[in-house]
Amino acid sequence: MIVKARRRDMPFSAATPAPTVEVTVPPPELAVGQLDGRNGRARSMARDAASVTAGHVSLLVVGAAASLLAARWLGPVGKGQLVVAYAVVALLGPVAAGGVDTYIAARGGIHGEAHRQGVVRFGLLAGWAGGAALAIGTVAYALASGLSLTLVLLAAAAAFLRPSVSVLQAIATSYDRVTLVGRVLVVMAGTQVAVLVVGALDGATLSDLASSTTLGVVVGYVLLVPVGWRAAGRAPALSSDDRREILRYGGRVVVADALQLASYRIDLFLLAALASVAEVGVYAVAVALVEILWQVPSALSRSLFPRVRAGHLDKARVVELSRRLLGGLVVLGGLGAVVTQLLVEPVLGSAYSAVPRLVLLLLPGVILVGAAKPLSAWTLSQGRPGRNLRASAAGFGVILIGDLLLIPAHGATGAAVSSSLSYAVTAIAVVLLAPPAARSEGPPQGEPDA
Repeated sequence: MIVKARRRDMPFSAATPAPTVEVTVPPPELAVGQLDGRNGRARSMARDAASVTAGHVSLLVVGAAASLLAARWLGPVGKGQLVVAYAVVALLGPVAAGGVDTYIAARGGIHGEAHRQGVVRFGLLAGWAGGAALAIGTVAYALASGLSLTLVLLAAAAAFLRPSVSVLQAIATSYDRVTLVGRVLVVMAGTQVAVLVVGALDGATLSDLASSTTLGVVVGYVLLVPVGWRAAGRAPALSSDDRREILRYGGRVVVADALQLASYRIDLFLLAALASVAEVGVYAVAVALVEILWQVPSALSRSLFPRVRAGHLDKARVVELSRRLLGGLVVLGGLGAVVTQLLVEPVLGSAYSAVPRLVLLLLPGVILVGAAKPLSAWTLSQGRPGRNLRASAAGFGVILIGDLLLIPAHGATGAAVSSSLSYAVTAIAVVLLAPPAARSEGPPQGEPDA
């Protein structure tokens, strides 16, 4: 939206009218939350974090239930086909937008509203391009695996929309519509449940399970795309320098995310290669349980972006927030450990008796990484993704060496110790590398972000 205003700080007369200044402001429907009062900011941030946490947990619970139901309803072959169909989306979906989504959430608006509108338009294009590439990869892999055309098309539809949904969530975050993101996630989870229930009433098939996943993504896209259209505005296209800045930032984010993902999953692959398949199954349950703790820090980090950009939070307050989060995660982790000790073996059987011990070994590192996530978000908001990349690289080096040394002799226990140490190193590196507030937009001169 372009608003024309007359300057009142200069003398003028009828013969010399006041000059007109064009100011680009966000549309009113996208400006919700940007005028938080000082007393209400903490409550607003807590509300946003709670909303996104509820959304993530809803999707997590529904996904776990769908996985178990697929195994029960479809058998090993059908379950395997479902996993293969969505394997490319699961592996590459989070980075398919090229990190442009992270730039929008963390840095959108630092150069003014007109620039943000240009960034939004560029992000929408990046989402479509990443979705097209992801869909092509999904189709090629699924057809090569001999899957049915219906299953391939359902998976390809989810693949095409997945990066755009990430970009749209980032746009909503940039305009401080974090609560909307949480609500949409809950609706996506509800859509999956509805499709699963309808399918179960009529005898669930492979297409029913695939439809529940794809329709959830479609609903998320439909609910969020109006936000993207309104935010794009009519700003001129970005300059080539702006595009290079965004792609350079996004590239570092993608590499850092890839290293983090590798750090979180490489132990499973090495455990399968160096130990037994049974230990992989037991260890996978322990990892899935402890990673539930990351839902709250991840949601809180998303709510930080617009507030840091608006100047409502400085580094000292983010550090204090991380300290309080550390205390909360210690309490939640302790409760989780007790529940695991009491329920895992009675529910899953004696074959999983090692899970409580593995959870205790994993918890210290998981808690530290969770507590460091607000500072990781701070670093991204300051335009320094290279520092998070270095922290991720340090953690990956620790887990790679640790797994190779400990897994052959200690199996899943060695993998848990190595992972916990890796997480701790990553968290410490994030804290030490978190930059001070930038005095200008972009990295300070003489100190490149690498």
